[in-house]
Amino acid sequence: MDNLQKILLEQINSNLQSISLYIEKLAREEIKIDHSKIYLIDYSIYEWLNTSEYESLREILEKENQEAVNAIMNKDFGEYCRKVYLQIEILLNKFIMEYDKDNIQDIESSKFRRLNFFFKNVKEQDKQYKKIITNIMNIRDISSHGDSKGRSISNRVEIKGKSIKIKLEKLKKTLLTKEVQDIFSEFIDYRHPWNPNITGDPKQGYAYILLYNLKDEYFDPNSIIEYIENNRRLVYQYKLGNDFKIFLDNYQPKNELKKFFDEQEKNYTTIRDTMNWFIQEIGKHLSIT
Repeated sequence: MDNLQKILLEQINSNLQSISLYIEKLAREEIKIDHSKIYLIDYSIYEWLNTSEYESLREILEKENQEAVNAIMNKDFGEYCRKVYLQIEILLNKFIMEYDKDNIQDIESSKFRRLNFFFKNVKEQDKQYKKIITNIMNIRDISSHGDSKGRSISNRVEIKGKSIKIKLEKLKKTLLTKEVQDIFSEFIDYRHPWNPNITGDPKQGYAYILLYNLKDEYFDPNSIIEYIENNRRLVYQYKLGNDFKIFLDNYQPKNELKKFFDEQEKNYTTIRDTMNWFIQEIGKHLSIT
């Protein structure tokens, strides 16, 4: 036997000894598991999911839950949110099918509309849980779609979560709330009843405008003010009044979605705890249908 063979055999023996010691430590429970770092949901602890009626539902949930392992190991928070959202969607669909006797909702409804329907039927509502689930859904949307401009997920999260608040004063007294909403809708990517959100009373000469899902060119809130001022005489005096004033409100909204995304390490645990609450509440309501 030459020297090279001896060296190889010694290395093999050393590796085998290391493996043997590791197995012994596991057997003696010397290697402790930090349960606070286990972010997967344990569906086996819920009695309602362990009944024959919901056995197939639990199996589907567990499959999606297991697929979140890679996202956790890769520290891919966006993908983790996407996998968790699939579980939320499965539970929401089940809740709506069995609890909505009047067929107000269906699986074709917007996910946010279905989520609102669920929270309206929860007796002890927790706004924090709703906010967390909404953040999960928003990050899921971003992670599931590509970006033609090549922006990172982090950048797109910041854009999605950004909102601005503008104040108008000295408006013409004939101005309607809907007219103000129409005017400011040109600065957002898509419009719905709460975007732009108008508060105050234009007929009293003032209004507050909250805008989100801003177009790229208006991501800097000062750009909206500048655009309107530059076109004051040509366009906006006619629409808002000869002497109107426009400026950013002193209290600008915080970017809650960006904060949620940035605090990833903390929010793995937050999401797990939120899901535990959500699953329990779903079970409570399904048991009374």
